[in-house]
Amino acid sequence: MSAFTRKCFLDKAASAAIGASAAGATMRALQGAASAATGKAIPVRMGWQPTLNGARYFVAQDAGIFAKNGLQIQPVKFLAGPPFFSAFESKSIDVGFMGTPPASVGIAQGVPMKIFAIENYAPGSEALVVRPGSGINSLRDLKGKKIAAQRGTSGEYALIQGLKSVGMTLNDVHFVNLDVTALLPAFQRGDIDGGWYWEPWQGELRLAGGKQLTTDGDVHAAGGIVWVARPEWLEQNGEAVQRVLRSLDDALPILQHHHEQVISYLHHDIGVADSITKREITVEASWPTMKQSWSLDYALSINPRAVARGKGLIEVLNKLARYQQEVRAIDAAPNFSAAIETKYVKEYVASNGAAAHA
Repeated sequence: MSAFTRKCFLDKAASAAIGASAAGATMRALQGAASAATGKAIPVRMGWQPTLNGARYFVAQDAGIFAKNGLQIQPVKFLAGPPFFSAFESKSIDVGFMGTPPASVGIAQGVPMKIFAIENYAPGSEALVVRPGSGINSLRDLKGKKIAAQRGTSGEYALIQGLKSVGMTLNDVHFVNLDVTALLPAFQRGDIDGGWYWEPWQGELRLAGGKQLTTDGDVHAAGGIVWVARPEWLEQNGEAVQRVLRSLDDALPILQHHHEQVISYLHHDIGVADSITKREITVEASWPTMKQSWSLDYALSINPRAVARGKGLIEVLNKLARYQQEVRAIDAAPNFSAAIETKYVKEYVASNGAAAHA
């Protein structure tokens, strides 16, 4: 297995970072406080990734909801976790969203960021898709087959969990470590019998004639997208955080009831096929209100009582950390509870007329 160390991640990321001086960071904090006091738009440097699971971000941005709530979003695009990590370390961004796997790696590696909200829960937006004629009709049929996933990703984690559920390991299949850029050609040529990947690649494999066999949710490996921010920025920009949370809640009615509008936004922003987007936002994933994410029984609950019991979000992060130790992405599992800042959602829920007992 390849060794994914902190040095490996951050060395790869260094060239993608945009430097920011401590003086500049201090000035932006003062500007943010002044904007909140005067009612002017608060500037926020927001990291984003071209993923369907971040659909609520695209709605809030494209529909002008962030702007309506007094935020001046300065979007910064990332294609992978390492450059995202480096941007937080260099203070080039303030806030952003990412999947639970990179979030757990970043926290374990000491990247200065805290989770402060939940974007979505995605039990169906990553799956094993197999070639027609492969003879694979169940997880047991994977034995001896050429199955692809990208090493160190949630796809490999789900594959391992799926194999474990039927008494097998990666040693029972011909595992192919395959980057998404090479996935479709390999699938179409028959170089692999199947692959465990996330959207939109999962959908692209289906469009190429593949059969979806099982999802992350089916093998108890589901995660989602979380909102993260630099701890220093969080402490200095409470009003901006509340406006971000309000914007995400305000975007939900469009996401839930105006699917064609959402499909149009995502087609424009990340170029995904309309059919894949529609399936993602109506079947494969769900986006909670802040109140729902505070509920003790929510799958990714951010409530401190759920955190203390090892349930909700922290249960997902702990499971991922055990896997990441196995593939040497991290040296040791951290105390994730110290990296989950719950007070902002608590304040938001309480200010909107709902009890937010910790």
